[in-house]
Amino acid sequence: MLFKALPLFLTIGTALALMPLKPKIDSDRSLVDFMLMSRGVGSSNPALNQYCFNRYLPILKDITDQYEADYGKCVDTYKAECEAIDAKYYEPRENFTATAKETCDALLKCDGNVHYVDAFDCFASTGSEYSKKLFTLSSDAGEYGGIVRELYRAADTVAEFCANYAERVYWENTDRTYAELQKCLNGDIVEPSSNPSIIITTTTESQTTVV
Repeated sequence: MLFKALPLFLTIGTALALMPLKPKIDSDRSLVDFMLMSRGVGSSNPALNQYCFNRYLPILKDITDQYEADYGKCVDTYKAECEAIDAKYYEPRENFTATAKETCDALLKCDGNVHYVDAFDCFASTGSEYSKKLFTLSSDAGEYGGIVRELYRAADTVAEFCANYAERVYWENTDRTYAELQKCLNGDIVEPSSNPSIIITTTTESQTTVV
């Protein structure tokens, strides 16, 4: 049974590792750990073991799939928010870039003067002219930078809350399912009311048979 469960565990681990952002799920908690520490695994009733794992492995996989979907939504929302911030402030950034290039080009033209006096005069006048533009650029860029920084910080906070919530739901569902799996392995089997199971206890062999 242990080796039958390994492919599921490896699939879960691989899927989580391929996410854009590393999940905060503790890698030490695993199905393999449960199977190694669980009471009942490897007991004298292999039919019961097989029944329990066949019933709960798909549930555990569904929980993991749901976590991946929820976590993926957190990542997609975060990316979309960051892209929206960038798009909103794209034009100011391009304007600053144009001013910087214009300033550099104007100063570089001064180097085209053959005579040193002309070159120095050009640098002096051009530098004075564009210093005002660069001062304005510096002031505006600092203001925009502060705004964008706060917007990114807000997006980070929302993304962290989203990921933490998805993780909390994952662990709550996983822990509950592991507890139910352990009860099943102990012979305490509870079926949905629409499909009740019949539990037969044979006193001669002290085994529980699921029909």
